[in-house]
Amino acid sequence: MTHTGLSRRRFLQLSGATGAALTLAACIPSAPADDMAGPDAAPRVVSHYAQGLTPRERLETDRWDPPQALWALEEAFKEENPNVDLEFVANVGTGYDEWMVTQLTAGTAPEILWYQRGWIARDYEKGWFNNLDPYLSQPNPYVDGYDSWKDTFQGPVIASGTAPDGHIYLITGDIVGTGFFYNQTKFDEIGAGVPDVWSDYQGVQQALADTGITPFSVSYHLDGGTQLYGSWTTRVFQDVLYDHKMEVISGGAPVTRTWKPGESLQPPSMVRAIRDGNYAATDPEWLEMLRLMKEWSVYYPDGFWALPTADVFRLWAEGEAAVAWLGSWMNKPVRNDPLIDFEWGIFPKMPKVTQDSSEFGGVDFPAMAGVGGVFQYITTSVAEERGTLDDTIDWLHFLTAPPNLIEALNDHGGFAPGVKDTTGADPSLSVYTDMMVEFGTERIEPFDSMLTREFVDAMWRNLQQFMAGELSAEEMSTTMQREMELAAQQLLNEHPDWAEA
Repeated sequence: MTHTGLSRRRFLQLSGATGAALTLAACIPSAPADDMAGPDAAPRVVSHYAQGLTPRERLETDRWDPPQALWALEEAFKEENPNVDLEFVANVGTGYDEWMVTQLTAGTAPEILWYQRGWIARDYEKGWFNNLDPYLSQPNPYVDGYDSWKDTFQGPVIASGTAPDGHIYLITGDIVGTGFFYNQTKFDEIGAGVPDVWSDYQGVQQALADTGITPFSVSYHLDGGTQLYGSWTTRVFQDVLYDHKMEVISGGAPVTRTWKPGESLQPPSMVRAIRDGNYAATDPEWLEMLRLMKEWSVYYPDGFWALPTADVFRLWAEGEAAVAWLGSWMNKPVRNDPLIDFEWGIFPKMPKVTQDSSEFGGVDFPAMAGVGGVFQYITTSVAEERGTLDDTIDWLHFLTAPPNLIEALNDHGGFAPGVKDTTGADPSLSVYTDMMVEFGTERIEPFDSMLTREFVDAMWRNLQQFMAGELSAEEMSTTMQREMELAAQQLLNEHPDWAEA
């Protein structure tokens, strides 16, 4: 199949026609010397693990179009860079973290890797990826009107790739969100509107259950379910239940919600809080989180701890579940899946836990959203060793030019652009960004990235057992407190500078 692209000249003509403030800068970074080797020179290869943006052909089983925009952008890039070949690495189905660490450790990683922003604190001193500050301080040659590449991004978005040493190691280009997608037809049948507080929501869920429908679709399967829904649930509940204790955890510093999850209480702060006894899995707030989660689970699908994660959407789309907690990356499927034959909507916010439901309630939930979703990329240190770092940066320059970035994100359909110029962005994604702007994101670093990889594995394994009824809350709490203390001490040993604020 031929994938047609635009020449840079045509790209700029179209950009001007849409009013985007973008032209080709007069000075492009000097190319490596072998660009002069002539047309027969072997091309330099830049490999890219693009995660959810990885292009592929549509399959007979697909109910909506898969991402393909990077193929067109590749063609446009190659017209101006004929001595560079791009290779998109096929998606890793499961065990991505283990695969990634293996590739980085062995020196066999692609030049560009998708990387979770929260992992930076534990990995930035391992020599796996490059400090991007020198490149971000220079202009993007594919964008006019900005003093630097960094300035083309929204401030909180690009800053999310900052490590504890103050340097940026990650290019973040998008904003992600989640929402409670509800079957409005079912809600109308029971005479329910969108509830504002948790106690009312519990009543709505019981009324839905009484009709024979599953009130809330969720999975705690260890192959992705607990890592997703366990993470989301603990993140938002902790923010509410520990609201009165945030400054104790921080050691006295003000703690506010921002666009970056855990920005005010990052791993160094959490390690000190655990060491000093200011945050513990034995806290009454932590046990209250477990109580609320277990109480909520009576409205989940039968056997939710073993339910395949893909079934969360299927149950809702087929009308078997009234509500599904979905990421913005499901925006395109929701709007295009022929299985959905009912009216639907998205809760404007999670129903508030008031003191009627918990002694620690009283503040709105944060948005389960944040900067960095599908577009979170590191450049690996092996790119410099292979002599392809300049080409790697050039491809990222090209890809983050606002019209190109927006083309890729719109094609995917599930992420809002994190650049200042959002001309042409999909307006249907505004519900997620609106929640993030109004409510902020959680203040405590998520369990996914709070401590060590061993800790988070233990956290999800034990949480699944607790939710399935195999562990009591006290057993879960005691076990995770031990794991928490071990992980905090390990990180203090690895990062002695974290011992003091």
